[in-house]
Amino acid sequence: MSARLTREDWLDLGLRQLAQGGAEAVKLAPVCKAAGVTRGSFYHHFDDHDAFLQAMARHWVLTHTEGLVARFPAAASAGEKERLLTEMAMQVDFHVELGIREVARRNGAVAAIVAAADARRLQVLTMLYAERFGIDQDRARMAAKLEYAAYVGALLIQSDIGAVEQRAMADTVSAMMAAYFRADGRD
Repeated sequence: MSARLTREDWLDLGLRQLAQGGAEAVKLAPVCKAAGVTRGSFYHHFDDHDAFLQAMARHWVLTHTEGLVARFPAAASAGEKERLLTEMAMQVDFHVELGIREVARRNGAVAAIVAAADARRLQVLTMLYAERFGIDQDRARMAAKLEYAAYVGALLIQSDIGAVEQRAMADTVSAMMAAYFRADGRD
């Protein structure tokens, strides 16, 4: 890697390290070793390791939440947006998701950033369910929580989940929700 890393290079490296080795891989020594630079280069961009972890978590939010939401076509229906969101979520390296949550369990400031990202993701899913099925916010939020719990839970119980199984789970959750709201007269 280049000896002249930008702040964003460090943050991207942090996410790659998370994907490859979890929270242990984003400690200062392993990150500097992976970058092929000294700690001085690191401290040029970050006051301390905690500042790096927080910046990395915010970078994760931008790339793994807000960046995905920003790609929704404005004219797309809620169903189309939901399908697009599922496709984008499946293209993201889920090891990063696991890693950032591992860091959050160890660092309160990162935990707050992850909690805010979870809330934002639930907000988006809630909006999609309310629009797609014409349901109130409480029911839409419950459906969003169920879908999101299935996504995060699948990663936690099977960290080596493959794309085929991920797709099958996503399709099953979507079909279950559609069937539920159809049976309820909401589709």
